[in-house]
Amino acid sequence: VPCDGFSDIETLGCPSHFFEDELMCILNMEGRKGLTWKYYAKKILYFLRQQNILKNLKEYLQRPTERQSFLEGAVLIDQYCNPLSDICLKSVQAQVDDITDKVRKVLRTKNPRHPSLASKAGEVLVPEVELQRQVLDAMNCVLYEQLKYKGNELDYYNSLNSYIHQVLIRRTGIPISLSVLYLTIARQLGVKLEPVNFPSHFLLRWCQGKEGSTDIFDYTYIDAFGKGKQLTVKECEYLIGHHVTEEFYGVVTSKEVLQRMVGNLLNLGKRESTDQSYQLLRDSLDLYLAMYPDNVQHLMLQARLYFHLGIWPEKV
Repeated sequence: VPCDGFSDIETLGCPSHFFEDELMCILNMEGRKGLTWKYYAKKILYFLRQQNILKNLKEYLQRPTERQSFLEGAVLIDQYCNPLSDICLKSVQAQVDDITDKVRKVLRTKNPRHPSLASKAGEVLVPEVELQRQVLDAMNCVLYEQLKYKGNELDYYNSLNSYIHQVLIRRTGIPISLSVLYLTIARQLGVKLEPVNFPSHFLLRWCQGKEGSTDIFDYTYIDAFGKGKQLTVKECEYLIGHHVTEEFYGVVTSKEVLQRMVGNLLNLGKRESTDQSYQLLRDSLDLYLAMYPDNVQHLMLQARLYFHLGIWPEKV
């Protein structure tokens, strides 16, 4: 169904919660009653929720960079690709807070006077490198030893690895989704880690030298996919098996992190020719073009997809 196929719904101009309630009543009808109604109710609910999420994403992208939380961006992508699931930032944040509290417990046994144990630690950066190291050690202990989080090597190309609510349920993911979780917890404990758009393996960096240094050797690189292992520049290259230039060690913005997350989903959508993968391709293209509306390559791909699905010839 092309998006303009829902124009009748939009022109009704009712509050969206009224629509949601009515559509949910239809979808919750018992047994095999009203199957046609249910079929279309699902499509309309999918569309309405996605429109709402797109609006939230555009608002998020217009905020100043320091107010764009990586976790919120990951939740928006998750919500857009799974609009019929019950995913909200509040519940995801509560689960992350719960992990953060577990890290504090471990930290308390090692150093009862650690500054991260203050209730609002995230607002105060932990200054000394040694104190920061204690936080990261406690995080690795909780995430990888107690909670058994791990990189999903066996089923790497599963879209569930990219959805933050699924990463928290299944305790597995790909480098970028695990990095978003790791970075969020570290920042809540007063340790500033930064995202690094490293080729074929997303990393985080931790400053060991002067803050804001442009020297790549002043940083330790953290592999959240590899149980929080701390790497040197040389070890990062061993990880992917070839030398890369300095620019790949640089920090990236939240928008660039989202771009890479969406790019991963886009590539998964291209891998197969099933209804599910076409839907994933369509959703990820919508997200990409919401961020970069003039990207010719992705506009062309969207046109080819609509053409293939036989929808929206005017737009094609």
